[in-house]
Amino acid sequence: MTVASLGGIVRTVHIVLGTLSLANPGGTESYCLTIARELDRLGHPVTLIAHDLGPLADRAAEGGFDVAHDSSELPATCDAVLANDAISVGLLGERYPDARLVYCMHNTRHDWQQPPLAPSLIDAIVAPSERFAAHACALALDVPIIRLTQPIDTERFAPSQPLRSPPRRALMLGNYLDGRRRDALLETWTEAGLQCLQIGTGGHLAFDVRPYIAEADIVVGKARAALEGMACGKAVYVFDAFGGDGWVRAESYPALEADNFAGLATGRQIQRRDLTADLDGYDPDMGWVNRDLVLQHHDARSHVQRLLEVLRGPAGRRRESPSSHAAIARSLRTTWRAQLRADAIAREAERAVDAARAEAKRARDEASARTAELDALRSRALEAEQALQEASQLIATRRVRAGLALGRCLDRIRGRA
Repeated sequence: MTVASLGGIVRTVHIVLGTLSLANPGGTESYCLTIARELDRLGHPVTLIAHDLGPLADRAAEGGFDVAHDSSELPATCDAVLANDAISVGLLGERYPDARLVYCMHNTRHDWQQPPLAPSLIDAIVAPSERFAAHACALALDVPIIRLTQPIDTERFAPSQPLRSPPRRALMLGNYLDGRRRDALLETWTEAGLQCLQIGTGGHLAFDVRPYIAEADIVVGKARAALEGMACGKAVYVFDAFGGDGWVRAESYPALEADNFAGLATGRQIQRRDLTADLDGYDPDMGWVNRDLVLQHHDARSHVQRLLEVLRGPAGRRRESPSSHAAIARSLRTTWRAQLRADAIAREAERAVDAARAEAKRARDEASARTAELDALRSRALEAEQALQEASQLIATRRVRAGLALGRCLDRIRGRA
């Protein structure tokens, strides 16, 4: 990158970084904190704001990040807004109508995870995967789309020890793997001798996952979780609630990266037998190969340098009134909360069904065991009864024979007398 590539302008950029949540760890949250850390290291002031704050925001503030708890704590002006959801676009677009507004796409599943389809509202879209870029191209928007790779802090996420062969520990890292898919992996790999631990919403919640990654030989996950495992020099198995592509290898990396390591790149339908067979393909050399791939393609500093080119561009002229932007944001926020409740209810229902199935299976197994025990007791009772009858018959026979013999003896005695 040269000064000329920036149009001859080198300046400090004041950035407001908006996201939906800074409550608990997640992929988007990890991206925002990684970007904020690198921008700060380059001397560009960053203010973080989220609609849902929690322990993660508190830890970020303790770590030196500038976290605004509400709009009153935001700076009066800024040069650029980096929004990570549609709600942030609306609210920050209203707050900073003259700032350059860049949208970073992290998912395509929900409306609030894509930019609002309003003309001249955003100035550019950053797409951290080919799948996201294709989705952005399909939107009814006339904005440039900048393809970047996911950024990973390769100093924080670094190897700690070589991988063991055979592997001893597997870490399921993420917030979505649960239910029967999780149970299938846990059961098959535990039977194969691995210790398995889950970190995320479905298991133990950790704000710093590095110690858990360090203890593992295999990291199971998707998206940024997979990349963080790769950066730490671990063998990475892409498998989650939405799909699975198996091991990350040098030859599979391009397709998996284009898919954002979401488990949808190969069209595989991983079943229990595949989980067992794939484990045989574990190779401790995958660890350092994965580390090299992250260093070459996902270094956070390189990502932020290119991101700054986007953030330093000119701000477009807003054609819609700021109030409409805020209205869009409020509507999407309501939709998002409803979706969260629906997802939570669906997950709880699935857990209840799985628990009921497990309880029914235990009851069937217990009834079957009791039936087998009862059949065994009946068989033993019949055998004992038969033995008793045979013994009785034998005793009776012996008594008759003994009586006849005694009678003959008495007859002889009487005859002699």
